[in-house]
Amino acid sequence: MPEDFVIVKPIVENILKNEAPRSVLEISGFNGCLGEFVSGRLRHSNAKQKKNKTARIDRVDLSNGKQPMISHLYDNIFYSSCLSDVSSIDSYDVIIIFHLFENLPADDAKVLLEDLLTRVNKQVLVITPIYPYDLSSEEGISGVRSYHPLFFIGLDFSYKLHTTEERELQIYSFFPSFNYEHLGCDTPAAFISRKKKLRIAYILPHNAMTGGVKALLQQMKELTAIGHQVNVYLRSDKDKKAIPEWSHLTDEDVSAQVVIPTDASFQNHLKNEDIIILGFTTLTPEFRDSKIPVVLWEQGSEALYGEYSELMFSNSSDRLYKHYCYRLPVHLLAVSQTIRDILKGVYNRESQFFPNGIDTDFYYPLKQKNNIVPVIMIVGSPALSFKGLTFALEVLSEISNLGVKFKVWWVSQTEFSLSNAQFGLEKFILPSQEKLAELYRNADIFLSTSLYESFPLPPIEAMASGTAVVSTDNGGINTYAKPGYNCLLCEQGDLNSLCFALSHLLLEPQARDSIALAGRETAMEYSFKNIVPVLEECLYRIISGAKE
Repeated sequence: MPEDFVIVKPIVENILKNEAPRSVLEISGFNGCLGEFVSGRLRHSNAKQKKNKTARIDRVDLSNGKQPMISHLYDNIFYSSCLSDVSSIDSYDVIIIFHLFENLPADDAKVLLEDLLTRVNKQVLVITPIYPYDLSSEEGISGVRSYHPLFFIGLDFSYKLHTTEERELQIYSFFPSFNYEHLGCDTPAAFISRKKKLRIAYILPHNAMTGGVKALLQQMKELTAIGHQVNVYLRSDKDKKAIPEWSHLTDEDVSAQVVIPTDASFQNHLKNEDIIILGFTTLTPEFRDSKIPVVLWEQGSEALYGEYSELMFSNSSDRLYKHYCYRLPVHLLAVSQTIRDILKGVYNRESQFFPNGIDTDFYYPLKQKNNIVPVIMIVGSPALSFKGLTFALEVLSEISNLGVKFKVWWVSQTEFSLSNAQFGLEKFILPSQEKLAELYRNADIFLSTSLYESFPLPPIEAMASGTAVVSTDNGGINTYAKPGYNCLLCEQGDLNSLCFALSHLLLEPQARDSIALAGRETAMEYSFKNIVPVLEECLYRIISGAKE
């Protein structure tokens, strides 16, 4: 029995148990073992539930008859030519794909997947290696990760990386789209009224140190500074103030702070504001019947990129709750085009584009850096898998093995330990915002290896601080990244390119300075002086539309 199949058997079994399919289509390079397994599990399930009707199990033979086939396991066997026109095949509850995507050009695989989603009732399960095959390579695998979550933006899916000592497999559950209708609140206002300054309620989801909360707090400060009345709300049984202690904001940076018990309703404590801004998706149900316009500024979360606590099914409550929240009639602002594409593709929601801003007075460059050995700075907790910090360590170890000298400053929200680091490492756990800014401007290079981001703050904070940025293409960074000008950008999983980019900047101070100078210019474009008017226009447009 093929080793890959042994690895994924529990995953397939869980899918069959939860989806309880009446029909299954197998598309794989396995010679009968998947069909035997599926048939056995479905027959056992039917017998246990005392059902007489047997499930239909069909197969697409990718070898086109070149391999011996155990035909008695399947109701129908088709050649691969049927995949060129999937409208000719029946619909299935579940379609399972092994050993196909890694042998196809990525764009062809995506088109096929989109076609198959029109022929499935519950889900398409795709299992493919983290790196596709490459027959032109001596190692036999590609050096670029093609089928990462960003590649499937706009599709409804959940994702897991299954890692063993022998294999790294990507597991995707793709779901057919819902035929959602257009929501009236997504239609832009025909006119904008700016007759008065606004009374704005900001509803914080929590007060932990995250980029999302940090961005919300900075917005409040900037809106207050130009004359709007900003009231910030937080649920907590322990905090006296809504502004967290780690923030550099003061009481004067907002108009009022309202802390309510964890079991209390926000709506019962509002102060007759003109508009409400929510800090996270799960807050939307509480405001679904609000008489005041409600805005969700979507900054992204793991679930939008298919990463839940576990692989989802068609009837998974976590997934369906996300659909419920995003389909509520609240106005949407999106922090990047990546987020706009997700909201439109999965939930059929239109959104106004409003990017993050940067405080270019708080983050500023030094005239000269005096590090004897170049410093690479990393921000993120290793516990967050999407930050790709295991890959970052692999890159740093590879460069160190080449004899390139550097040291690392690693900033994390939580404590962590690293064993066998081959380079100088200094950790900074939950530093103050002032200390963080100091680290940014004293570092020589900022390294980001995230798998996905919506609008990553640390790279543009590093740019504002005069520090050169090297990053993987995580989607949201393209909002402000200009590869080769203000940063060096590498494809997902491309170890060689990332090592080359990092080594180049470590060894060439002039190139490093050129990238850093361009980065500072870019950060100035996203200074709050330029960004806050965009937010004002979005808010006035929403309020004006609500009065039409």
